Amino acid sequence: MSLKQYINKKRNTAYMPSYENLMDKINNYENVSFDIFDTLLKRNVKEPTDVFDIVQRYVGKEYPNFKVKRIDAERKARSKSLKEEVTLEDIYKEYPEENIEKLDFLQSAEMKIEQEILTVNPYMYDIYEECVRRSKKIYIISDMYLPEKFIAKVLEENNIKNYQKLYVSCEVDKTKKSGSLFKYYLDENGIDSRTAIHIGDSWKSDFYSPKNVGMNAIHIPLYIKNEVNIYGADSIETNYLSSFVNNKYYETDDKYYKFGYQKFGPFLWGYVTWLYKNMNENNIKKAYFFSRDGYIMKKAYDLLYSNKSVKSYYLEVSRRSLRVPILWFDSSFSTILGMVSPSKRVSLQAIFDCVGLNIHNYSKLLAKYDFNENDSFDRKNIEKNKRLKQLYSELQEDINKTSQEEYKHMIRYLSQQKVNDKFAIVDIGWSGGMQRFLEQTLDKLHIEHEIYGYYIGVANYYTRNEEVHSLNLQGYLFDFKNKVTDKDKRSSFVGLFETLFLEQGGSVQKYIETSNNEIVAKRAPYEYIVNGKESFEYEAVKCIQKGALEFIKDVKMNDFMFNQINFTADDLFEGLRKTGQDPTWKDIEMFGDFNFYDEGEKEFLAKPNSLIYYTFNLKKLKSDFLSSRWKTGFLKRLLKIKLPYESIYEWMLRFK
Repeated sequence: MSLKQYINKKRNTAYMPSYENLMDKINNYENVSFDIFDTLLKRNVKEPTDVFDIVQRYVGKEYPNFKVKRIDAERKARSKSLKEEVTLEDIYKEYPEENIEKLDFLQSAEMKIEQEILTVNPYMYDIYEECVRRSKKIYIISDMYLPEKFIAKVLEENNIKNYQKLYVSCEVDKTKKSGSLFKYYLDENGIDSRTAIHIGDSWKSDFYSPKNVGMNAIHIPLYIKNEVNIYGADSIETNYLSSFVNNKYYETDDKYYKFGYQKFGPFLWGYVTWLYKNMNENNIKKAYFFSRDGYIMKKAYDLLYSNKSVKSYYLEVSRRSLRVPILWFDSSFSTILGMVSPSKRVSLQAIFDCVGLNIHNYSKLLAKYDFNENDSFDRKNIEKNKRLKQLYSELQEDINKTSQEEYKHMIRYLSQQKVNDKFAIVDIGWSGGMQRFLEQTLDKLHIEHEIYGYYIGVANYYTRNEEVHSLNLQGYLFDFKNKVTDKDKRSSFVGLFETLFLEQGGSVQKYIETSNNEIVAKRAPYEYIVNGKESFEYEAVKCIQKGALEFIKDVKMNDFMFNQINFTADDLFEGLRKTGQDPTWKDIEMFGDFNFYDEGEKEFLAKPNSLIYYTFNLKKLKSDFLSSRWKTGFLKRLLKIKLPYESIYEWMLRFK
């Protein structure tokens, strides 16, 4: 960016005036005129010429260097013209292409992309509608080379109606910049300039020029201060996505809704799009979305693909409900260690939860071996712990009894849901454990099956499940099974990431028979409803998911544009990555105090004690850090200074 461009951007960057402030200024004027581009309408790109990058993708390689040629054609047209404004036809007369049909195609392609890339500005739309309600006479005035009929159509598509007249510079050969278009508008309508006010984003064309002809004017910023460059602008893909989510943002939106729309929604959309594509390629006709993380995935999928070839079903399962019923096949201590969470610390609570037993019912046995319910063990040394193995051996009879009882109901549930033949299972990830448990069960029952597992990520510890049963796994964001050099991109904030997918219901414990002889899932009480009241995490996640689904609805309405642009998983993950790996203080404030539940344990995502406290309690620092499910957030909240926390976390992994 040149110094001139930098100064110009700073000059055009400000907070958007409030609704009340704008209406106070407008209220005394009978005639209100609006600029169009970057005022009533915004483009879903950073700069107007970025439109040509998308045109290039639309027209293909047959028209190389379109952007350069198109910009140069406009420069030539303006330099040759004796008129105040040029038309789109004037521009394409200078485009270096002799074939008339090809020129017509390019011109049509540009208007097609402009039409698709323009969206209503939510800030200004309410102002416009209030002017309609107050019976103001509304005029729309633009310096633009695009035809008036085309602009009128785009305005109507964006529900901008009930104006007196549209003035486009290229149609009357007069411009706002020179002031002649404002004079023309005033004279044609017999308007006293003192009764008219104009609103627009250009200091020259929309502020100084109307004032020079006696009108009043309001300047609104071209760049809004509280907009953030969520996805960057290094490529047209990220450029478009950042603009799309910012242009849909409204100042009064709930912060969690906004997070869902701007950061979670794009990633969720990318995942289900990838999912549908891969299932079709593998000729799959039915997909089972696993509870609880699959709930929001299924809602997103059904929004886009409810009438398509791959039918979706919701399967109420959990690690516990699939794991416990097969333990009677093999409930050895080493097998159990391969089933619990892969965390460095393994809690006694997690072991009991893994085998389906309530730790509170075994207080005497714990005391016999000098343990308590809060004990945990270093994974490296756990198999050498003789007392723990002796305690476990006394549990095996209860483990096998519980397993065999639950097994009968589980197989009836799977039969009832027609879980057989060729199908996909869809879940968050990470190691394919539930797929392994399901395949072992179907093998034992001699039920024909061909399972394709589709996950957000396949972590490097998937191998502990493949050692038991060969699995067909694929990951969207990372996939260590099919790309051994991949990177686990959510490792430092796994708890925060998983929180976004929460279903508003308890985990499946087991299966029971109803009075109608139907097998249904028995759910545990939902962790985020406390004493009958919904926790703030419950409400926040609902808002996040609502925003994410709203994004997907908007994409569906703009599917033409999203089909022109090829987003990678990393492109769509960037908003979540920034929050997870390089959190702002606003991010910490939003999510740090969230409770996270896993394997029967409850932890905060990122809520450390003070540095002073840890100075005298180093063991507690280690324990709290290891149990935190958002480690970069924990470090930043603890140290309170700007550091490369993700790099620090990755360095610490070497000593795991």
